[in-house]
Amino acid sequence: MRRHFPWLTVMLLATLFCCAEARVSCAGAPSEYQIKGAYLYHFSKFVSWPDRAFDYEHQAFRLCILGEDPFGSLLLALTKKTVNKRKIAIVHLQPEQPFDGCHLLFIARSEQERWPDIHATIRNQPILTVGDMPDFAQQGGMIHFFQSDDTLRFVINHRILLQSGLKVDAALLQIGQVIK
Repeated sequence: MRRHFPWLTVMLLATLFCCAEARVSCAGAPSEYQIKGAYLYHFSKFVSWPDRAFDYEHQAFRLCILGEDPFGSLLLALTKKTVNKRKIAIVHLQPEQPFDGCHLLFIARSEQERWPDIHATIRNQPILTVGDMPDFAQQGGMIHFFQSDDTLRFVINHRILLQSGLKVDAALLQIGQVIK
């Protein structure tokens, strides 16, 4: 039971997350992107950013989406939450927009061809990169979502995370698969 506790917690949180969005019916199981949205929020709770990642004391925590947005309105519920006493701002980036100011960057599958250039641009910056394109973590992304046995899982590229100046809580490393 203890081994499955983190996954049960995430499922519960995803269900609560889905219920926070008024237009979503919570009668069934949460969708893939409801679960991923809950994970994005909780990743931000288990990762620490250096002071240099924020321009000023009360700057919002910027959760940026690059590419075709698979979340739709699901992430709007996060704007009522905080990360380390910072309000969350959801930012939809256009391909030509700079990534400066993003704290968590979800890179959609639509950006797979551009990923090497994106990675070169943000390499070693304190931006938590999360994606669900194939081999994302092996190609320099920090957290990669994937499906296994009908369960959403994730891989953490710990080396890349540390190189960027981010610190990750050991609890998150225990839940995900870790590439060192």
